[in-house]
Amino acid sequence: MKLLFYVVIFAVAAFSVNKYYLSGKIDSEALTVADVIVSYPVNIFDFKQTMADYAHHLCYKNEDVLSYQDISARECVNNHDDRKPDCESRIFRLAPLNLKTKEEVIDYSKQYTQCTLPYKYIMG
Repeated sequence: MKLLFYVVIFAVAAFSVNKYYLSGKIDSEALTVADVIVSYPVNIFDFKQTMADYAHHLCYKNEDVLSYQDISARECVNNHDDRKPDCESRIFRLAPLNLKTKEEVIDYSKQYTQCTLPYKYIMG
């Protein structure tokens, strides 16, 4: 009975850490991109290049996290490069030539990162 109680407590704790701590960090990754941009409007072509560079940075910065998922940083970068054309055409297809607000930058950066780097717990 004690064992069952401890297992339930552990499961609730693990769920809470995942939901409140790790997911909060995932949301903060897009803010890092928005913080790099200092002036608005942002040209969409410059933004695409910034996002590609940022995705490569995320792969190398989160090498330990990726290794737990049996993915090397090099595989992450290659996967990004393979997905980049398709993701750019889907995400930026109807985007304006200039992103005028920080909210637009955050929205597009989240979409791009989720499309090109679909790994759990990869953070900025």
